[in-house]
Amino acid sequence: MAKIGQLCVKLAGRDAGKECIIVEKLEGSFVMIDGLTRRKKCNLKHLEVLPKEAKIQKGATHEEALSALRSLGIKIKEKKKVKKEKPKKEEKKEKKPKFLKKKEPKKASNW
Repeated sequence: MAKIGQLCVKLAGRDAGKECIIVEKLEGSFVMIDGLTRRKKCNLKHLEVLPKEAKIQKGATHEEALSALRSLGIKIKEKKKVKKEKPKKEEKKEKKPKFLKKKEPKKASNW
């Protein structure tokens, strides 16, 4: 049976193969997981429960779940937030209305 703080590996879905911790028990066979996965409601059938257990409170935050994973020896890749600089807009040239633009006459073709 799964407990709060139990280390798991996700077996199915987009986060398959990633480690997570059970944060909260829900109705039936569902639990709330968090860690290297997205915080999500998950069926126990989609988790492999491991024997390691961390001490966390029910409904722990994402940061608490990550620190619990670190305490269990799981390596966590830190994400660096990179702020992209927007290119500076050059001064726009004044646009003339279409009716003021001079049209060049079409050249006749010599066949």
